[in-house]
Amino acid sequence: MVRIDNEGLYWSFMEKTAYENHLFFPPYSTPSFHQSPTHGLFQNPTGYSSQRSYPLTPNLPLPSQQSFESLEDSFRRMTLIDHNSSRLQSMRVESAVRGQMGLGFPNEGFGSYDFLGASMVRPPSQRQPSFPGFDVYRQRSRSFNELPYTNPRWPMNTHWGSNNSIWGSSGSQPENPKSNLFPPMYNNRRQEWFTCSSLKELKGRISAVAKDQKGCRLLQKKFEDKIIKREEIDMVISEVKDQLHELMVHQVANYLIQKLFEVINQQQMTELLLVLVTRKQRFMEVCTDPLGTRAVQKLMLRMKSQEQISILLSVLKPIAVTLTNNIHGHHIIEQCISTFSNEDTKHIADEIANNCMDIATDKSGCCVLNQCLSHVQTEARDRMLAEIISNAFILSEHCYGNYVVQFVLGMRLRHVTSNLIMQLRGTYVSLSMNKYGSNVVEKCMKCSSEHASIIIKEIMFDIDFLKVLQDAYGNYVIQSALHVSKGDLYDKLVRFILRHYSVLHSHLFGKMVLDRVKCSKTNRV
Repeated sequence: MVRIDNEGLYWSFMEKTAYENHLFFPPYSTPSFHQSPTHGLFQNPTGYSSQRSYPLTPNLPLPSQQSFESLEDSFRRMTLIDHNSSRLQSMRVESAVRGQMGLGFPNEGFGSYDFLGASMVRPPSQRQPSFPGFDVYRQRSRSFNELPYTNPRWPMNTHWGSNNSIWGSSGSQPENPKSNLFPPMYNNRRQEWFTCSSLKELKGRISAVAKDQKGCRLLQKKFEDKIIKREEIDMVISEVKDQLHELMVHQVANYLIQKLFEVINQQQMTELLLVLVTRKQRFMEVCTDPLGTRAVQKLMLRMKSQEQISILLSVLKPIAVTLTNNIHGHHIIEQCISTFSNEDTKHIADEIANNCMDIATDKSGCCVLNQCLSHVQTEARDRMLAEIISNAFILSEHCYGNYVVQFVLGMRLRHVTSNLIMQLRGTYVSLSMNKYGSNVVEKCMKCSSEHASIIIKEIMFDIDFLKVLQDAYGNYVIQSALHVSKGDLYDKLVRFILRHYSVLHSHLFGKMVLDRVKCSKTNRV
């Protein structure tokens, strides 16, 4: 007899006749281990008679069901089942039945139930049967989690629930009842954590509890209750400080460290800060970690004393540029600039000013530089602005530097804006046809109405004016020019555009400029 399970594997069993095979896998049936006087080892819930099935061997007479015994009767006759046996022995027999049916457990491996002639072979593709009703015979194995666990390797003192589910040796249900592969010793240990009335009962295990998701939530709950004692906080600090760097970058424990920073006093804050910054390489790794950088920022927000600020900034100064250009570390430098005073951050601002161009052309650094221009009010900011103005053209065409130039224009500092626009004179046509520079040109016209006419005239009277009109980026510059220009300048710009009407009306971007001219005329009327 051959059985085909849902993984496409053949299970060959004891040699039987065709009618025995027919009864062993009746059509429209579901496996059941309860003996039925009508259907033997299996029940037929649909009520279909065996006479309506497709026999595995055609043209073979089907005898009555009383002419042979069921599989369970065969086991009983072979003295494998004792009527006076215990519950565990009965479960072992059921396990043997499942093994004979090919319903063994996946972790047992091939050949675990290779008794009584049972074996498993992988068939060639040409042996796939193709008779009518074949899908009816493809009996699916029951789910692993639906079967009672009867592995003989399980400890003999295992407790069984009323519904045949496995319970721990203490009688408590494991956290994940679907996973019954191993004894729930670890789950019992976790249950001990939740029964603790105070943190003192977890002494020596704080770090291990903090790395567990539910254990970490338990500790955070203790801190939020506001009933935690000072000696308990001291105990937590003494256990976590030796692993502070590791816990700050842990995907679970970092939340406990952040919560710890909220409840400790300033003396304890100084103690943890010194532990954190003493090992500079580890501190650098924490600052550049996506989780560690949040913990460091939380620490900075809770720092109050000048001593703590001085300790932290003295360590950050040598690595300020590295952190500024780091995708995660730049948040710490931004936090320093926005939280501490200009006097405290003077040295960090000087480091940024000394490396202004490298920072302005970095994806993360440009954000820090804009933050410095907003908050720093020292001589370092003047040096930053002077560096940006002198390199305005290079920054305007850069994918990140253009944001710095636009930010400077948006600051609305009259003398700075004037110097920047004059620095770009002679380059507005080439910038207008640049993906990033076109945004800078539009920003220049919108932020300074008195210099907008200079920019518009430079573009309008250039020999490449038609190229700007037809450019994928330049057409937006012309549309912005139509929006900001007024009076005679607007009329002159419209006439220059309409001179090229015959070319523009059949061009993709040229038509956009003509539509803008039409809309602006309607709005002005």
